Amino acid sequence: MKMNADREGKTDMKNAEIQEKVLSTDVLIVGGGIGGLTAAVRTKEVNPHLDVVIMEKNTTGYSGKANRGGGVLQYFDFEKCTPDQFVQYHVHNVGAYLGDQELLHEYVSKNNEMIDKLVEWGVKVPYTEDGKLKVVPTGPMVGIIGVDLDITLQVRKAAVKLGVKILDKVVMSDVLTSEGKAVGAVGYSLLDGTFHVVKAKTVVLATGSQNYKIMPMWNGRGDGIAAAYRAGAEMRNTEFGNFAQQYTARAHHDAVFTENVMYNALGENITKNFRRFREADVSSKAVAEWYKQMSAGKGPISVHREEYEVTAHGDAMFTTPRVWDRPYGIEVWKRIYGKAAERDGDCKEIVMCLVGEQSPVKVGHDMQTTIPGLYAIGDLSYTGSTAPGAVPAPPGRNRGSGILNAVFNGLIVAESCSDYIEKNSDIAIDDDQVKACKERAYAPLLREVGISADEVMDDVREAIGPVENSVYMSQHRLEIGLRKVEKAKAKVTQLKAADFHDLCNCHEAEAMVLSAEMQFKAASMRKESRGWFLREDYPEMDNENWLKYIIVKNMNGEMVFDTEDVPYEKWAVKPPMFQHGQK
Repeated sequence: MKMNADREGKTDMKNAEIQEKVLSTDVLIVGGGIGGLTAAVRTKEVNPHLDVVIMEKNTTGYSGKANRGGGVLQYFDFEKCTPDQFVQYHVHNVGAYLGDQELLHEYVSKNNEMIDKLVEWGVKVPYTEDGKLKVVPTGPMVGIIGVDLDITLQVRKAAVKLGVKILDKVVMSDVLTSEGKAVGAVGYSLLDGTFHVVKAKTVVLATGSQNYKIMPMWNGRGDGIAAAYRAGAEMRNTEFGNFAQQYTARAHHDAVFTENVMYNALGENITKNFRRFREADVSSKAVAEWYKQMSAGKGPISVHREEYEVTAHGDAMFTTPRVWDRPYGIEVWKRIYGKAAERDGDCKEIVMCLVGEQSPVKVGHDMQTTIPGLYAIGDLSYTGSTAPGAVPAPPGRNRGSGILNAVFNGLIVAESCSDYIEKNSDIAIDDDQVKACKERAYAPLLREVGISADEVMDDVREAIGPVENSVYMSQHRLEIGLRKVEKAKAKVTQLKAADFHDLCNCHEAEAMVLSAEMQFKAASMRKESRGWFLREDYPEMDNENWLKYIIVKNMNGEMVFDTEDVPYEKWAVKPPMFQHGQK
């Protein structure tokens, strides 16, 4: 089966003529970042006869976070750390007993296999002169390996070579379902607005997390979350979408690892107030300490980089071959860090800023959502899989886990899709559903007057951006944030788009509202502090009442919340109160 147009036509929508194309494929992958590309390449390796299409709103190979972040892979040295040992450490110190220990164990166990696959697909991985992987230690039992920022371009080349079809500059707007199963997706071209209907036996969403467009570089927009939610897929752990870290005060440039050397205006080392030993990465306790110090009038907060080995050399890890030879990335980082250094000057002040990283689409070990035939991988379903426990999507206290988790999920979903297609070959699309999705997709373009996407996004950012609303929370502040989100929600039906790019902005604004509402409401439910999740009014972890996941469902247009017990009985590492069969 080839990716050919089954039907082409025109629809008169006011003064614009919208072309329509209907395509057919076996596997539709939405998202051309490292997760989507891994899924595409591996699917063709598993079953070369399957037709695979990647739909990407930007450009496949240039999208996602792998080529924008630090370009690092998490690494476990099995001579120093077994998978069992890491899982035990992670459960106690990072995931706080909410993590799926079986899935986490499988991820760690496949560490070398995943790196070998990337090398096989053309990704440049650094080695020492004696042939060992070049690793920089970053935390207990773990380190990071630097890859160049052309990682996704290399995997795209592998995908194209295997016959994967690429559909760039097309925004997925909705998932199509029939008889409770996913049967495809619809979207529109950013270039000319052409409406695409893609029939597919399986749909894999690899669209990234929700970052609220607050900080530069991070590019998750939550459109996959919103599409899965509208289709009826359940969400899980929406309250853990609140990653934050320190940034330089003037340039708002990331100041990674400087939480280890934080000082207040009185010259007091405040890192000692929340960190007494080396940890995996920045924690929300650093954010809470920053907020407490600032609230007490002891700010600004500054960092003494020279006191910590990882930060003592400034940006050398990124802008020179000192640590890794990454020529593609060095030129990019030189420009970024150079401009930031000019703006920052000799200022050592840092501020805590919300990044977001909500990744709540609920999936099983096969990466399938609660809708048969619909899969979600990477930063779209990181916390929804429950593998990491009580943390946001990567960095999520484990630098380098973002790229490798996406690769891990991509390898799994390739096998899952192949198995599913063997048992489910029929595709039946509901024309009325397609029509309704089309009307919804273009609605902001048809309005004569309305509200801009920027206005709605600003409302959401005003609500969720302050770390005292989203990271170090209290019921009072959560309610304030939720009221602001409700204000933004009331404007969604009035969104007005000027062109097709602005139409995409409108749908992203709608997704931001949805994500913020789920996050605030779930955070209000969870009356405890656990892992990354901190509440000032409920400072203790409560295993008796909150060893649970919060589930969010779309039921006839209403957002409904429920809980799901954590199946700790079947896992090796038990919460303290259950270690001896007690409750």
